[in-house]
Amino acid sequence: MPHEKNGIKYFSLLEALHSIQATLLNRYTSSFWVKAEMLKLNHYEHSGHCYPDLVEKTNNRIVAQTRAIIWKDDFIRINRRFIETIKEPVKDGISVLIYCRINFDPLYGLSLRIIDMDPSLYLGELEKEKMETIAKIKKEGLWNKNKELPFALLPKRLAIISVKSSKGYSDFLNIIYKEKENFSIFTYIFPSLLQGDHAVESILMALNNIEIVKHHFDCVLLIRGGGGDIGLSCYNNYELVKRIATFPIPVLTGIGHSTNETVCEMVSFQSTITPTNLADFIISKFKNFNNNLNNIRQNIVLIAKDRMEREKQRLSQYEKTLELLNPKNLLKRGYTITLMNNEIIKSLSKLKEGDSITTLMEDGEIESTIKKIKR
Repeated sequence: MPHEKNGIKYFSLLEALHSIQATLLNRYTSSFWVKAEMLKLNHYEHSGHCYPDLVEKTNNRIVAQTRAIIWKDDFIRINRRFIETIKEPVKDGISVLIYCRINFDPLYGLSLRIIDMDPSLYLGELEKEKMETIAKIKKEGLWNKNKELPFALLPKRLAIISVKSSKGYSDFLNIIYKEKENFSIFTYIFPSLLQGDHAVESILMALNNIEIVKHHFDCVLLIRGGGGDIGLSCYNNYELVKRIATFPIPVLTGIGHSTNETVCEMVSFQSTITPTNLADFIISKFKNFNNNLNNIRQNIVLIAKDRMEREKQRLSQYEKTLELLNPKNLLKRGYTITLMNNEIIKSLSKLKEGDSITTLMEDGEIESTIKKIKR
């Protein structure tokens, strides 16, 4: 019943709000679906509850806004469903279908209690962004730009974008350092966030820093591990994809997932499923080079041996020919050799009467003096 003072009937604020509360609860007796953008999730870790700000926009202008609440148990269930379905957690800035009911409290006012969310709308937006990025990069002729860069025969100087504490980065280094005694490889990390709302900005900053000193590096390695497929939407961002596609040195990715290839991976010089696979790719370059050197070394030895054998056979043939031409063999066959002053006489024109000559035979020699020459 209303109160009265000086002939004016009134309700207390609490009574009025209770009346509004009763009217709303009587009017909205069941839950319903609402399409809205979650401007801010406002998740409180100590309680586990969320107090999202929901908005609707027209031409990028907010035309409706309300507060909402997601109790801890509902949030755990909803978030798990998002991760299982679209490989992304519930976060700020997503457009979703919300299953909710009216909640009105005299102290805190009107809000919507969110009971469930359908991630399909957000999944469609993620896929739409991905397809739009692919179309824009291809239209600009940048799709294969990074892939067409020359790659070092031995990629020894590696600029790494990662989180120092990540398991993926640790797994990568374990493989690289294991081979350090055999191969000389230098690594330098440019720390960056690799998932979440600020990942794109952070990775772009790391790439900017690397470009300043690009002449010190053979390639860039984007390494992320341990997060599975969660938080991959940032790797479909147009600005980040374009930066990688147009980067002046090769960019290689190992961002730790097995499905749903991102656009950053598509345009990178080389993409691998995990940081471990990326390390194996780098090491394989050195091992293949080393194997090729060993093969070349073995081929040189074989060629040298073959050449030496052929030369040896030639020398043997020469020896046989020389042996056949040896004057001693002529003497054995009954021929003689005439010398004068230790020079072989081939013509009578070289001789005159009174010259002393020597005649060589197989079993000795004869000293003679010419008395008469008949021509």
